[in-house]
Amino acid sequence: MITTSTAPLELDKGGFWLNAVDALVLFYQIAISVVVATGNLPEESKVQLIQYHLALFVILLLFLWAIKGIENPVVRFVKAFYPLAAMLFFYKEIGLLVHQYYDWTLDEALIGVDDELGRIGRRVWNFQQFYPPVRLLNEFFSIGYSFYFLLMPLSALAIYFKAPASKFRSFMFSLSFTYYFCYLLFIFLPAESPRFYMPGLREALKGYWVSDWLQSAVEKNAFPGGSFPSSHIAASIICIMAYPYLGRWKNPVIFLTLALFAGTIYGRYHYFVDVVAGTLVGVSLYFLGPWLEKKWPSILGREEGVRE
Repeated sequence: MITTSTAPLELDKGGFWLNAVDALVLFYQIAISVVVATGNLPEESKVQLIQYHLALFVILLLFLWAIKGIENPVVRFVKAFYPLAAMLFFYKEIGLLVHQYYDWTLDEALIGVDDELGRIGRRVWNFQQFYPPVRLLNEFFSIGYSFYFLLMPLSALAIYFKAPASKFRSFMFSLSFTYYFCYLLFIFLPAESPRFYMPGLREALKGYWVSDWLQSAVEKNAFPGGSFPSSHIAASIICIMAYPYLGRWKNPVIFLTLALFAGTIYGRYHYFVDVVAGTLVGVSLYFLGPWLEKKWPSILGREEGVRE
């Protein structure tokens, strides 16, 4: 039985004003600043990026302090959802940092692993090259892959309005942890992805409106190096937390999520091993994330009063 709750407005009530999700976003500013400081960027770029993250750290800390205890629904909603915007906002920066430490990529090794796993990706891409699929099929997989942009906010809203507050907090922490973990892996395990690395796969598959929109969005935001593991897949696993609260939308969401998984390979965005690794990361953090989030009050030496 699904229970509805107004508890999301009680996320911090009775406990420390800085919850686990807030602490994670703040800690990421420190972690990425260390990566920048110890990498091989020009000194001027290092200083600019470190100053940028220091400013974000201070502004966010002051913002969270200023709104602590405020019961205004709009303010509480913004506080609950800003981590979702933050994790997407920081994605673009990783493109500048992919080769902070290493000038090589894992692509040849990943292709080799793919071949050992049955050459799934290579078989799909060879078929596309020799037997160009119809536009309608390309459009279907573009819709599936594009569903990623709706899955996270849809899942977050469903949990926020229908689940206990603790569930929403665990979800947002797990999702943020997943993205920040993948961002750091992109830097230390750079891989360009099939469409950037393999000859002949750069050209987009022809579809209709969604395919054209997706191609434009990918060209503006994607970068060579953010392939392994697939953060899209890992995040989609975390979104399974929302399925019990989706009601009649549950089955369509499951179907489109499966299309998303297939679309990562079909659309040439990832190697098959990226999907496997993304699944392993997602499943691991699906269970580890809530456990870490619940440890936050005990780390502070106090219990956090959150209504279930």
